Amino acid sequence: MKKFFSFIFLLILLFVVYLYRTDITKYIIYNYIYKKDIKIPESNDYKRDYDFGYIKNTDNFYPNNKQELYNVFYTILNNGYEDFTFYCGKEYSSCTKDIKEITNHDNQILSTINNYVHPYNSYNTISVNINNLGRVNVKVQKLYTSDDIYKINNEIDKILNQIIKPNMTDKDKIKAIHDYIINNTIYDKKWVDLNDKTARSNMAYGPLFNKTALCGGYTDLMELFLEKINIKSFKIASENHIWNYIYIDNEWKHLDLTWDDPVTNTGKNLLKYDYFLINTIQLEQKKDKNHIYNKNLYIEAQ
Repeated sequence: MKKFFSFIFLLILLFVVYLYRTDITKYIIYNYIYKKDIKIPESNDYKRDYDFGYIKNTDNFYPNNKQELYNVFYTILNNGYEDFTFYCGKEYSSCTKDIKEITNHDNQILSTINNYVHPYNSYNTISVNINNLGRVNVKVQKLYTSDDIYKINNEIDKILNQIIKPNMTDKDKIKAIHDYIINNTIYDKKWVDLNDKTARSNMAYGPLFNKTALCGGYTDLMELFLEKINIKSFKIASENHIWNYIYIDNEWKHLDLTWDDPVTNTGKNLLKYDYFLINTIQLEQKKDKNHIYNKNLYIEAQ
């Protein structure tokens, strides 16, 4: 009789296991396999230790909503990770859909997150692989190579030794950098008119070594100088333009080198200060469509 009840109990147990096999499998994976599978690499030298209004560093790699998901992607980029795995939270039913949405080439969110990281940690491409149980693997190809970084850092250090003087205020230093970049750079009409990308004008390499830049080149180079002198900043992007946003003297200010280095009909080089450390009210008073941006994405600049 005892064997009979044991047999019946075993049959019931097998039936329950079969009936709830998916849930049991997920429970084991989430609680005993996945938790052991997350590996946190060391961050590189270009991690920003501060947070922003829109995006923050996180140690929660089981996101349960969109904001937590954004924070995970920011943390991956901000730490300089090139290969990282995280997992959708158990209650986040739309996680896969949201990841596919934000990593879509036309989506604004991921490029916005990219604007908050150090230029050397910014991505050129991101590939994402998601399995049926919410395991998300992210691979990042960075915009700047190790050779780029070595050459750019050396050149910036040389320039700073030339233009930064003792007892300069932070504003004086920013002005000296602003003037140096503009006086040694022209806007890259070849890229715009002929689609000639050889000068790499969309990144810091172009203005620094080839003396030509698009707005992305002006902005990245300025941000790299700011990092060297320990000034907090990030980049703001509108639909077709990008510029620097800088924290100085306990205030956030806009700085746009592209617009302070205007293209002229005569070819004459000009150095202006129309967009030099101005606040958001002053920026809006210029009524320039190129500087209309989504304030929900750049909360400090509201």
